[in-house]
Amino acid sequence: MARIDKLRMRAVLGDAPKPVVVWQQQFDGFNETLHELARSDWDQIPEVHLWEYIHDLAYQRLQPDLFRHVFPACLKFWYDTLMRDEGAEYGDADLHYALLHGEILSKMLDDAERQRAHDFFTDGFLDRIEIERGFRYERPGRSANAWIFRLNSIGLVAPIIPEIWPAWWNVDSPGKAVSAVMYATGLVYLGGENPIYQVWTREKGGGGPYLTEWDCSVFDRAWLEENIAFLRATLTPAYVLERLDTAATVLAHEPEGEMARRISHEAADRTTLIEMRIADLLANLARFDSAKDRWL
Repeated sequence: MARIDKLRMRAVLGDAPKPVVVWQQQFDGFNETLHELARSDWDQIPEVHLWEYIHDLAYQRLQPDLFRHVFPACLKFWYDTLMRDEGAEYGDADLHYALLHGEILSKMLDDAERQRAHDFFTDGFLDRIEIERGFRYERPGRSANAWIFRLNSIGLVAPIIPEIWPAWWNVDSPGKAVSAVMYATGLVYLGGENPIYQVWTREKGGGGPYLTEWDCSVFDRAWLEENIAFLRATLTPAYVLERLDTAATVLAHEPEGEMARRISHEAADRTTLIEMRIADLLANLARFDSAKDRWL
């Protein structure tokens, strides 16, 4: 059962009436869009209308009652795009960029609301990995790297990797086990060796898993130090091997069982490479996007 529903989206800020008056100025001059947002039920706001509002989150002085009415729609957009394997952006408006550069979580939410937002992001990501099955590589218009990219965007925005990671890597469901194995292959193999992620080609795309990239247009930030510190203390070759073995056991009677066991066995002979890959992963997540090494 999914952890996130409309009640969770609304509950982050609590019930909020529709604004009677709209005084906020839209960043690109589309003030009528803000009036349309105010008139609409929050869960009926079209994603196309969030294009203008997400820009406002990044750049404008926000009208508090309008924000409290529309922000649940932004959370819905974040969740829906995650579940569709898309970035949380519409046109040139990027929600993660807006959250960071508008300092939305710190300026517009109180402590209790911020914690509920963090819980929302955590449970939303867990919902996504629970449905990951079959070691799917590429689907039409979708990337097998999409949920990895979203994890890395979360690492920029909120200090919640210490909550997400243990709940994910306890691999207590097939979806968690499959996704943990997929992620771990980026530490076990180099490009061209991975039995799940095929080599990128001009015709078919592909490649991966790209463990250092995010699904947002943020070039001047790195992962939050709390998230880096947690991963630095947690992710070791021994941890990867033990979790792969556990995942293979969880998947033993599932269609993915044979591949999971193969990867677990091969990882046991690659501890030196895993150690090097972990160090490279941590170094890159701690850098601005423009300073990253190419991940092979």
